[in-house]
Amino acid sequence: MSETTGRQGTFPIRGDDLWERLRAIEDKLSLIIELLSPEDSDGPTLDEILGRLVTLIAAQNPMLRRIDLTTGRLFDIQEGGTPRSARPDDEDGADA
Repeated sequence: MSETTGRQGTFPIRGDDLWERLRAIEDKLSLIIELLSPEDSDGPTLDEILGRLVTLIAAQNPMLRRIDLTTGRLFDIQEGGTPRSARPDDEDGADA
């Protein structure tokens, strides 16, 4: 008959067995983390992605200014005011 710790079907765990089981669990978890973690060379870094986004937004700045100016003119017309004129640095002039 085997020793129990007060519960039916529960056997005492010796210290060595416990440490061996914990070591096995640690190995399995380490393997899972390694498989799920991306390698250093996989894809761009966060800094590279942010740098690209800043570059793309900067390239769109003239078009965004034109959209802003056109929207402002439309609001001025709807409110019954005089439409705002083109900005001096706007090369296309007032054609929107």
